[in-house]
This record gives sequence, structure tokens and C-alpha cells, in this order.
Amino acid sequence: MYNCAVRFGELDSSWPLKTLILSPDIDDAKEDVSMEDAQEALAHTAGIVLNYLIDQNIPHNILIADEGMTLYIIPRKFDLLIENVQFFTSFETLCGFIKFKNEQAYQNHSYEQ
Repeated sequence: MYNCAVRFGELDSSWPLKTLILSPDIDDAKEDVSMEDAQEALAHTAGIVLNYLIDQNIPHNILIADEGMTLYIIPRKFDLLIENVQFFTSFETLCGFIKFKNEQAYQNHSYEQ
């Protein structure tokens, strides 16, 4: 189908989040692989993985790095399952930003919380 393999990996166990890494295997390619072929193979593989997560009802975040040639897929919990928390559990939160669910929660927050 594609003449470029896609590598699957996982961040080491010292990382606090389970993260799946996808990237085209350009270095070990036996044939001359164009960037277009590598991108198509990566996009197709990512589509399969993401469709599986969606079918299994698993929320996730996607980080794109290396000019689109590396994808980090981070499964997470649903925001609705965490009732006592007034902020979202999305990529912004992983980066240290807090995005509140409503104006009242923002007005009532304190740094101690």
C-alpha cells in the first residue's frame, strides 16, 4: 500500500503519561522514500489508531511535532467523569494552563486549590 513503514513507540515508564508515538520509518527505509509517501503512510496509520480510540470511546489529545512527522497520542479521562474539578483536563491543562468551565468557577478559584 505504502512504501514507507510507520514506527510505533511508547514513552519510557518515567514519563507520567502513557503516550503512543507514531512516526514514519524514513531512516531504515530500503527504498528511496519521498516525504509525500512518508506523510501519507503516517496519516493513514494515525487514522486507523484514532478511529480505534474513537470507536472505543477513549478521549485523547494529539500533539504534532517534527514538522508533522511525529505524532504523540495521549489517552485521557473524560472531563465529565471528574465531577469535583472545575477545569478541563485537556492539553492546556497538561501544559500548565487552566481553562475553567464557567465564569463562576474562575471568579471563585484560588491558587491554593
